[in-house]
Amino acid sequence: EGGMVSPGEFIPILEESGLIIPVGRWVLRQALDACREWQKILPEFKVNVNLSYVQVLKSRVLTDVRRIVDEFGVKPSSVCIELTESGYLEENERFDKVWNGLKEYGVLLALDDFGTEYSSIALLRKLKPQLIKIDHTFVRSIQDDEMDQAILEYIMNLSKQTKIQVCVEGVENAEILAVVQSYQPELLQGYYYSKPCPAAEFYEKYFDR
Repeated sequence: EGGMVSPGEFIPILEESGLIIPVGRWVLRQALDACREWQKILPEFKVNVNLSYVQVLKSRVLTDVRRIVDEFGVKPSSVCIELTESGYLEENERFDKVWNGLKEYGVLLALDDFGTEYSSIALLRKLKPQLIKIDHTFVRSIQDDEMDQAILEYIMNLSKQTKIQVCVEGVENAEILAVVQSYQPELLQGYYYSKPCPAAEFYEKYFDR
């Protein structure tokens, strides 16, 4: 009733209350339900789902992911699980178990908000994700800040050598797109392409033609 609310506002509340755990399961089910239906039109369609560090630390999230993916009958490789690098700042056996278990199960793994923490490169070496998502804070000043340009170029070169895909977040307009494309990332994300929208609107925009 109050309109759209930013995840930056409601996710911390869900995490503090513990409600992120049942909500996280619901989100995964919603995403896989849509993925299953849309694969009937586009078999290679994939869906990305974020996990909260609270889900990892305080629930049987590895079991949940496996069970829900199997429940909807999609291939694990059709699902990409995104985890923020901030959750790994301290060594944690549970994180390692969940990360390695998901990788063994066959889902794709993405390190989200990459480049915002001091341990980024060490994490890359340890976790070996299939995908890293460059945080939008880099892109916001990419046209003017030579340091951010140099960091992005370094990450792009490193990822190409290690065969890790890169998604650049925060592509909000044609000007930013032109700069970012010069680094040749595999994937781009931002309002230039679409703002968040309900599944029905997404279907109408991209499938109902």
